[in-house]
Amino acid sequence: MKKSIVLWLILVLSLVLFSKNAFSAKMPAAADAGVNVHSAKFQYNKALMAMKGAYYYSAVQHFQKAILIKPRFALAWAHMGVALHRLGFPSLGIVSLQKALKYNPNIKWAKIKLKKYLASPRR
Repeated sequence: MKKSIVLWLILVLSLVLFSKNAFSAKMPAAADAGVNVHSAKFQYNKALMAMKGAYYYSAVQHFQKAILIKPRFALAWAHMGVALHRLGFPSLGIVSLQKALKYNPNIKWAKIKLKKYLASPRR
């Protein structure tokens, strides 16, 4: 009985985790729009859509893809820091925000978030 409940829970969780996310339906088909899905900007925009839908894990994945393509993409680093903090990884969020400000010290909202996160006892 316990094994069947555990197996059922694993099945349901895997279906939820590996199914298409709701935010992906809002993005136009990349092939139809003639968009380069391998560009940093496309991955960044996809991550922003995920963040709007509170899909922070997916957002982090897309921010990471954007950063792999363009390592000095300061806005991707900054938004990834916010997503990581919201996922419950405040230290990683702080490191990402610091990296963003290293590449572009003019992102005012990132400075404010970093100051707030550093003052937070949750670190």
